[in-house]
Amino acid sequence: MNRFTSALLSSHSHLARTVFRLSSLAVAGLFVFAAAGAVAQSDGEALYVQYCAACHDNPTDRAPSREALGDYNPNAIFHALNAGIMRTQAASLSEDQRIMLAEHLTGGTYNRDRVERFSVCSNRIAELDLAKPTNWNGWGTNLGGQRYQSASASNINASNIDSLEVAWSLGVEGASSARGNPTIIEDVMIFGSPSGQVYALDLTSGCHYWTYAAIAEVRAAPVVTEFASGEQVVIVADQSNRVYALDIRTGLPYWHSDVDSNPWAVSTGAPAVWDNKVFVPVSSMEVAGAGNPQHVCCTFRGNVAALDLNTGEKLWHTYIMDEPKEVGTNSAGNPILAPSGAPIWGSATVDPERNRVYVGSGQNYSRPASLTSDAVLAFDASTGNLDWSNQTTANDAFTMACTLSASHPNCADPGPDVDIGAAILTTTLSNGQDILIAGTKGAMVFGLDPEGGETLWSTRVGRGSMLGGVHWGMTYVGDTVYVPVSDRIPVGSSEPKPGLHALDMKTGESLWYAPAPERCEGVGGGCSDGYSGPVTATDDLLLTGALNGYLFAHDIDTGELLWELDTRISYPTVNNVEAMGGAIDATGPVLSGDYMVVNSGYATFGQIGGNAMVVYKLP
Repeated sequence: MNRFTSALLSSHSHLARTVFRLSSLAVAGLFVFAAAGAVAQSDGEALYVQYCAACHDNPTDRAPSREALGDYNPNAIFHALNAGIMRTQAASLSEDQRIMLAEHLTGGTYNRDRVERFSVCSNRIAELDLAKPTNWNGWGTNLGGQRYQSASASNINASNIDSLEVAWSLGVEGASSARGNPTIIEDVMIFGSPSGQVYALDLTSGCHYWTYAAIAEVRAAPVVTEFASGEQVVIVADQSNRVYALDIRTGLPYWHSDVDSNPWAVSTGAPAVWDNKVFVPVSSMEVAGAGNPQHVCCTFRGNVAALDLNTGEKLWHTYIMDEPKEVGTNSAGNPILAPSGAPIWGSATVDPERNRVYVGSGQNYSRPASLTSDAVLAFDASTGNLDWSNQTTANDAFTMACTLSASHPNCADPGPDVDIGAAILTTTLSNGQDILIAGTKGAMVFGLDPEGGETLWSTRVGRGSMLGGVHWGMTYVGDTVYVPVSDRIPVGSSEPKPGLHALDMKTGESLWYAPAPERCEGVGGGCSDGYSGPVTATDDLLLTGALNGYLFAHDIDTGELLWELDTRISYPTVNNVEAMGGAIDATGPVLSGDYMVVNSGYATFGQIGGNAMVVYKLP
């Protein structure tokens, strides 16, 4: 699956993090021999001893250890000292001293061009109501993967959507894509960024509560929950495949856990939390690494882990195929390792009744292929045993190498790359039937029996391609599933059907199809009219962002286009970072009360770049 371009630049494997830190420290060490450098080093340590050591040398109350501070980036340390959780302790330090301390602790260089500046909230976060109807917690709004807000949860409807106004906006710093799916609990919004910063902001004003610096990009939706002892925490997974539990009030960490030790492992799908467990799907950037002709392809294999919510301890860790073994030699003379691949890009879905966790997997990276690639997978939530697997496309092996050259050593006999990237949906229909819904990039939608995984029906909703088909996410309301389709890249002779499809979940029958409106005329390169991002539902609306940068609202019963908004404009921001909208992809509209939050801008895959997170409000 080719979701690698920008993610690869920001992701760090465990090995890469170690090499980077050692390299940074080695470079810094060269300057210790210079007088000015020696003074700075000495002064940095003196500042640490005076202002920080009492807590961080003997960490208590969740203060990170001195060693752990080295995993932060200098800008994050500076932010904590300047306007974050440590601003009281650093009140007497000058800006230069805060920078010196940040660089000394991390071995890195402060980015003096960073312009991000928030207004600090006057109050800290109090205990939150995790059951409030207006909350949007994680990828969807329930354990079944549903992206839906009823009239009791969202006040936005067909009669007032055209009165939405921009309440405030944020510029995602140093990025050409905005893809941090937000979580909203009461009036607190939490989301991640390409730089690894996790922010907690006030939904109504955009003021800043806290920032936590993960060690790699955070694109997966955070999940807010409670420990058994009652503390409210945010569960965050980053692109290094590290998972964190953060105090909701302060952003300070309780624990972190590294899931898969493979250097290419990343977290892209949101974790799911249930029964005091954190279920973590694991995806991979080796799809891009294989583009190097000398890369030995491939070592990664898809997996899911369960962590103890209260401690971060790994309870089980299940790989979905055998460990790769040498099966041959490629044209470059390097070993071929198989089976490999089948990353799990989408968020985990939980079925409490059956004590199960469902995920969808991606394509293999090498041949022979496994039976668990491009598949719906069901795990026992207590043991991690794979209860069943239903493969939707067999023998699909593909890497970035296949986009570079037909004769590339790491692309023998390429498959179509039509994996399952969207979260699996689970629900009970009006006739009492339980069902799972899966959509593939090959534009196929499947209804499955959750008991044993048997296919109940399948429906084609487009021609499909390596960029969708069904790309990021569907939703359902009642007995109907709503399927956004991209159909961006021409494949075969069939007609593309980008837009929104409504299917009867009892039979798979198509109820209606709303073509994606064409809004690319005069825009230039990178514009596409497909619906690649996930769809969000209310009682009477379906909200979809398009690759052309428009936000559209369709009637939920007929698919009729009711409203549209061009987000490809510049925005004033609460953090003093210039913001521009662009393609809407990867994340969809998030609704809470009078508010709607939209990420605009997605330069990956040659699309219209941008870096705006826009918060709209009813007047």
